[in-house]
Amino acid sequence: MNKTALLCATTALVLPASAFAQSTGTLEIEDAIVVTGARTTQGVEGIVVPDTGKAQQVITEQLIERQAPGQTILNVINLVPGVNFTQNDAFGSSGGNIRIRGFDGNRISLTFDGLPLNDTGNYAIYSNQQLDPELIEQVNVNMGQTDVDSPTASAAGGTVNYRTRLPSREMGARLALSGGSFNFARGFAMFDTGEIGPWGTRAFVAGSIAQNDKFRGPGEIDKRQFNARIYQPLGGNDFISVSAHYNRNRNNFYRNPGIGDLRTLGAGAGFTVPANPAITPANPLVLGDFTDPQWRAIYDFENDRFCQRPALPGGPGAQRETTTPTGTTPICTSFFGVRINPSDTGNIRAQSRFTLADGLILTIDPSFQYTLANGGGISTLAENSAIARGASNAPGVDFNGDGDFLDTIQFYTPNNTNTRRWGLTSSLIWNFAPQHRVRIAYTFDRGRHRQTGEWGYMGPGGFPENPFGGRNGRPVLAADGFQLQQRDRLSIALLNQISGQYIGRFFEDRLRVEAGVRAPFFKRELNNFCFTQTGGSGFATCTSQPGGPGQIVAPNAPGPIPSGRFFAPFEAEYEFNAVLPNLGLTYYLTENINMFASYARGFSAPRTDNLYRAPRVNIEPETTDAFDAGVRYNSRWVQAQAVGWYIGYRNRIITSFDQELGISVDRNVGKVKSYGFDGSIAVQPTRAVTLYALASYISARFQEDVVVGAIAGVPTTSPTRGKFVPETPEWQFGGRAQVELGPVELGLQGKWVDDRFATDLNDVVVKSYALFDLDARVGLAGLGLDRSYFQFNVHNLFDKKYFGNISTRIDVGGNPNFTPGAPRTFIGTFNLAF
Repeated sequence: MNKTALLCATTALVLPASAFAQSTGTLEIEDAIVVTGARTTQGVEGIVVPDTGKAQQVITEQLIERQAPGQTILNVINLVPGVNFTQNDAFGSSGGNIRIRGFDGNRISLTFDGLPLNDTGNYAIYSNQQLDPELIEQVNVNMGQTDVDSPTASAAGGTVNYRTRLPSREMGARLALSGGSFNFARGFAMFDTGEIGPWGTRAFVAGSIAQNDKFRGPGEIDKRQFNARIYQPLGGNDFISVSAHYNRNRNNFYRNPGIGDLRTLGAGAGFTVPANPAITPANPLVLGDFTDPQWRAIYDFENDRFCQRPALPGGPGAQRETTTPTGTTPICTSFFGVRINPSDTGNIRAQSRFTLADGLILTIDPSFQYTLANGGGISTLAENSAIARGASNAPGVDFNGDGDFLDTIQFYTPNNTNTRRWGLTSSLIWNFAPQHRVRIAYTFDRGRHRQTGEWGYMGPGGFPENPFGGRNGRPVLAADGFQLQQRDRLSIALLNQISGQYIGRFFEDRLRVEAGVRAPFFKRELNNFCFTQTGGSGFATCTSQPGGPGQIVAPNAPGPIPSGRFFAPFEAEYEFNAVLPNLGLTYYLTENINMFASYARGFSAPRTDNLYRAPRVNIEPETTDAFDAGVRYNSRWVQAQAVGWYIGYRNRIITSFDQELGISVDRNVGKVKSYGFDGSIAVQPTRAVTLYALASYISARFQEDVVVGAIAGVPTTSPTRGKFVPETPEWQFGGRAQVELGPVELGLQGKWVDDRFATDLNDVVVKSYALFDLDARVGLAGLGLDRSYFQFNVHNLFDKKYFGNISTRIDVGGNPNFTPGAPRTFIGTFNLAF
């Protein structure tokens, strides 16, 4: 056996910590995949390019710890080529948007110790609800592919997996105190028990509190988190681990201008936004070339600081819209007190590994998740309206206690989502020969998704009495006692999945073959207890008034159905199944150089929320065929990878308005073809200097025109064929430099993001931008505190003004919205560890 073969065979057995995976089963199976030596798998200052058969990159705690304290892990992977993450602030607690190779976050699977984190209703990723970065051991990104046992309904665009650190074998504690711009204050504390008792049990508990003001407009961000983990070794590599996580957010939203808002702002700030008919793909609207005063006008576009409402006798909630007896436009719609995003999330997850016999291994990972969240909101209701009267003969409800039924009252009307989610991932792994390993896996995921919209009262200042409205606070009742709300539905999102995988090594271990298949069986059970509007976007109307809110249409009524009517409450059931093969090949040219190629079929089931737009929605799942081919060089001093890729995308789903049916529906818009290049190199020429560079190119274009409706049976389309997929930068370049000067360590990282389209029609363009972040650390080893330090972070070092997140639409008439990026922000941290 030659040197390369010997190295491959031995390290696959002795380096279980070097695998880069999500579930325990995948972690175990990839012990046979990561076959390079310890000196290469450790990476270069937190950058690791694993020797897998697919395009993957890993960032470890070495680099994660250099980022701003409390920062979302999704911002860290901006250093991975092909990834673009934009966030709403500099601290990671206000949300953001991720794209990988042109796929949006709803098509990317995010997992936490194998736990699926995408919302069960709309598959959204909530970047502000992620684990504290101090507890993350590593994050890995699979571009265009997923692990064979991944419990996901939305992995057409790839996966992001991050893993919690293990409790330390030694007793210890850590305290990190941070402060910075915009009244940012954060405290993080952690205690490790070390090994206790005769069986080597060890555990940690950790907690954090972070608060800051919004960098524009009134409001604040408040985030609190608790984590714990207990780890019990069972001998050899076997173990049982149980972890708990709780996260509480109380955030005020930022207000983001749309095209119409920019047109109004421009009239007073000296720039012009043409009328929509003048904006075309041939003559697009280009946004981003603003002067500093113009940018200030855009950044000043925010929610209202006060809610001006006259007080009336009657106690809490005794407010009225105006003194007139008829409804008017709400004057507190943009009040920051109702533009909020409260969330309570938590999970309990277990991981385990058992050796059943020589070469036979069983892994079992059960979990439970809980979510309660909403996005705020406000509505008005006349006291004498039909909804207020309900099924009673009363003239109305005196909501504000002024002795009449003549007022129009504002209520806090959030859409609450409460999810209880049970999961299980289990693998049986058999090493039937020294170079061959197989796995059979089963995955279960059941989400009970309760979506309600209980109205709540507002206090004298316009603030909600309870952030979850009438669900947790004082309910708003009609005259007949019916609890007012704007939606009431129950969904069951169920996944049963079986999968298999084979890994074999041939030709003296120079060739590694990874072949797998997963077969997910998705079931969606829908129960809508309210009436559904046939006009607009299919919003629900919940009422107890006799005969419903208007002309009722049976759920099975044939079309076309005019707008202005209501579907009766309905139940529906959908099933989506697929067989998804994948294949990866890796060939070692030398000890340090290998070539790889892979193929994988991806799948995204239609989003559960969108299936409620009508009693029956005809939509096909999205599928992808992803091909990667590349070359790697790995050594102690260099981690490099260059990848060419192609993704064929079928049945892309968009939401559009159907003029004939009178509702907004999901539609398959056909094929999207994308291809590109991802490259990165990390070099450590000396122990004191680390250099990293990345580049990516993406071409992603629609292959068909988008059908936006039908008139008299004739489809109407938007000419999107050949247009670039929106919010996708064609080019990205970035890098990082880090240097150690005795006890002082300095890091500078930056990234340039190309122009992005804001619409499918490519008639609105957002200009490119470049951001740079600085980190500096001073170690305190000279004071006898070997693991303690001061750290200083600067986000957006050169104070670049730009648009980050884009809320895309089909064309300019859809009024896309834009999020101004966070300005230069300073953060200082004292970290004490012992």
